[in-house]
Amino acid sequence: MTQFTTISEILDAVEEQGIDFVKFRFSDTDGIFKEIDVPSALLESAFTKGLPFDNSVGGTFKPTGSDLMLKPDPRTFSFLDIGNGRGNKFGSAICELTFLDGQSFDGCVRTALKLFVRKIFQSGYTFTVSSSVSFYLLDSFAVSSLMAPSANSCQKILFDSGTLAQIEEVKRDILTSLKQADIEIISLRQTRSDGPVTVVFKEGSVLRMADNIMIFKSIVFSVAQSHGLHASFMPQPLPEVDGLSANFGFILMKDEFNEFYHPDQDMMISDKARGFIGGIFNHIRGICAVTNPTINSYKRLVQRKKAPYYISWSAVDRNALIRLPSPRGRATKIEVQNADSSCNPYLSLLALLSAGISGMDNNIVPISAANFETHDYSESEKQSLSAGTLPNTLFEAIESFKEDSLLKEAFGESVSLTLIQKESAEWNEYIGRVHLWELEKYL
Repeated sequence: MTQFTTISEILDAVEEQGIDFVKFRFSDTDGIFKEIDVPSALLESAFTKGLPFDNSVGGTFKPTGSDLMLKPDPRTFSFLDIGNGRGNKFGSAICELTFLDGQSFDGCVRTALKLFVRKIFQSGYTFTVSSSVSFYLLDSFAVSSLMAPSANSCQKILFDSGTLAQIEEVKRDILTSLKQADIEIISLRQTRSDGPVTVVFKEGSVLRMADNIMIFKSIVFSVAQSHGLHASFMPQPLPEVDGLSANFGFILMKDEFNEFYHPDQDMMISDKARGFIGGIFNHIRGICAVTNPTINSYKRLVQRKKAPYYISWSAVDRNALIRLPSPRGRATKIEVQNADSSCNPYLSLLALLSAGISGMDNNIVPISAANFETHDYSESEKQSLSAGTLPNTLFEAIESFKEDSLLKEAFGESVSLTLIQKESAEWNEYIGRVHLWELEKYL
């Protein structure tokens, strides 16, 4: 499918395809789409002039006065198969938030990422990003079992044969919907029938990748619901099941050359690559506030699990925080593995890029790589090979973010304040509750 670039192309396609409504979508700080349906008859005005709306419906940080404008990006328009069963045909367009006078709203997470990417491009560099995101498909029995008081004693998620057949249908429909939305993927895989489903996206530009992840998650929710199933991006739904990750791989190009590659240096990576890694390490504890943004995120980032826990990097150890996949030359890539599926891709990519570029600019040298499998090493040995550990709780991540001037500057005051307020409120609500484990342990 051809990517649309002009409003006239979109209007022609809407008429040709018989589209009834276009969903104008924007992301809040949680990485959840808010949307307003626009009838096709009003589409030309909405695309050319923008769509005023009351920010109280958006869950974003409120400026003085609540009225904002939705400005759709024509390049993000796509057809949408949401399986609503009512015969309506939908399109989708991702929007940025502005004030009514057209000035950028500093609470818009997509705008923050776009402006940062523009600065990188103006300096002569281009980043491309690869990603993979995981999710669970659950039936009503599985959901009720997980929500039951004895859920913590469960070890795995169980499905009957009928549900397994439904899951296969959902996966096929997700692939169809992704194709219709012009989202290119490398694979959709599920290694076990009771395990997570993982989608591996084809690498692309930073902003397009963030957009694609957001559209993908909305497609997964809608398709699962149309089949009577529940899609979950909860990072660690049970103690003994696989957690849900969202990996990001970065390639830095300049004049058709991969700047992370150097054939004559150790591991065939450049000083820029080392600086990028060192910059992420220097800011990773604050970065976790956005790559791992929920209480539950830190049930996945624990010792002796597949997810990273120590701040380390490797070309061999698959559980390292940063991994260097084996291809070199033009394909040299730095892959960050701590993020989970609940993250906001706009803010996660912004945080990782701002930290990595600061490391390049300041020639930060990371600790030595641990180029061997560490799963048989003791915890003290792993600690000695690392630059510390990731936060143990959301509270630790929030406190680190509060002290990180680089991240707060990249995000802007509105987004930073909203993030701190939201996650602090979540933490305070959590610690004020008495949980099942405490009752089983102490009652």
